[in-house]
Amino acid sequence: MVENYKLNPNLTKTAAVAEWLKQRIDWQIYLPNQRVPSVRKLAKLMGISSFTVVQAYEQLVATNVLVAKPSSGYYVSEQTRLVPPNRDKKVAPKQPVIDTRWLVQQVSSDIPHHRSPGVGTLPRDWIRNDKMEWAIRQVTQQADGFIYDYSAVQGYLPLRQQLVQQLNVLGMQTYTDNVITTAGISHAITMIAQLLTEVGDTVMVDGPGWFWLSSCLQQQGLNVVAVERDHQGPDIEQMQQLFETYHPKLYLTNSVLHNPTSYNLHPARAHQVLNLIHQYDAYIFEDDLYAAFLPSGQVLRYASLDQFERVFYATGFSKSMSSGWRVGLLVCPDHFIDDVLRIKTLSNMSTPEFGERVIHHLWTHGEYRRQIKKVQQQLYRAHERMRIALPKIGLVYPEHTQAGLFVWVDTHQDTIQLALDAYSDGWLVAPGHLFHPDASASTYMRLNVSTSSNAFLAWLGDYLNH
Repeated sequence: MVENYKLNPNLTKTAAVAEWLKQRIDWQIYLPNQRVPSVRKLAKLMGISSFTVVQAYEQLVATNVLVAKPSSGYYVSEQTRLVPPNRDKKVAPKQPVIDTRWLVQQVSSDIPHHRSPGVGTLPRDWIRNDKMEWAIRQVTQQADGFIYDYSAVQGYLPLRQQLVQQLNVLGMQTYTDNVITTAGISHAITMIAQLLTEVGDTVMVDGPGWFWLSSCLQQQGLNVVAVERDHQGPDIEQMQQLFETYHPKLYLTNSVLHNPTSYNLHPARAHQVLNLIHQYDAYIFEDDLYAAFLPSGQVLRYASLDQFERVFYATGFSKSMSSGWRVGLLVCPDHFIDDVLRIKTLSNMSTPEFGERVIHHLWTHGEYRRQIKKVQQQLYRAHERMRIALPKIGLVYPEHTQAGLFVWVDTHQDTIQLALDAYSDGWLVAPGHLFHPDASASTYMRLNVSTSSNAFLAWLGDYLNH
């Protein structure tokens, strides 16, 4: 095989060198305990500085991909897991496997937002808050009082009080003692799954639904089944069949600006779902992470109808304010509070109060409301642009889509291959099979309206029409 020393132009040079070498380890060009090219040699072949190669190699040492041996060089770690080579065949380069792990890795890479219509976050300039540094300074001035001690297990009290006030306005009556802070929605999900299920139990999700969710639950040894979701909510007949067949203990869903469709829940469907939940002695985990993007908060949630009898409700700020703070809030039914607090104590002990205080400052001083209003306006304009642009390339803008972060588009082609071809051309997309727990083939793809640029839509149009 003729070696290719061309780097990925969509990454920083350091990240591109690391990617280049990891690919060749995956392809078994370099095997465990084998020496990789010297810093000087690789720098010369790639036409980059030795300093860049050293940075990349040291990152790979830090992640146990490489081992540095003084006066000898860098070697592939013995712990690197590889498929045993077939010595009768030449090793051919692999295409990436488009799965949840791969997409999460790419989202966390240096691929810029304007090349990433498949990401699940807003561009930084959309959520940048000029008052963030002010809020941090305000909290820092009070640091002596709390920074050296464990935070309260239940979380920062004023932030929990603020959520209770907000939920009361939305028709959800709860109390501060029922609210627990979490390290984002994902932390809340893992705690409730641990609370209500055991290995081998079945849980229900939406199909399509958030790709991380299914993979996380499967990783915990749970059987994940999907109920088909349309613009009104889950298919009730199918849901009843799933309850009768698998007896799932938990249904995890978005009722507002559903990921990936940006649909809202219809009131009649919500009543039907809750009837089944009570009939089959199950619970709902309601992920309301995208609620902030609604111009009006008066949209029905399961918790509005159920009033936290069989609904665990979670929200957070990672999409609307800052992913890095990892601040979430979980509301629990009364009789589960002590159990959830015990799980939080034994897993995280507590969540960092500093971030919770910063979020509280921004929320209570009106900065969060002003920022969200700006984002809502930008999302509305982005959806109007997509409503016009998609038909021009032969695609339909779904009729019932709300002005959330996503649009769920039918390409009428296999989106796994589309995603591979897009990646080869420097685009990161989210194909439809990721949004089903069985990874079944799909012609759909999730587009982030804030990062789907005109250049990508032009590429997509050319791809679909050739």
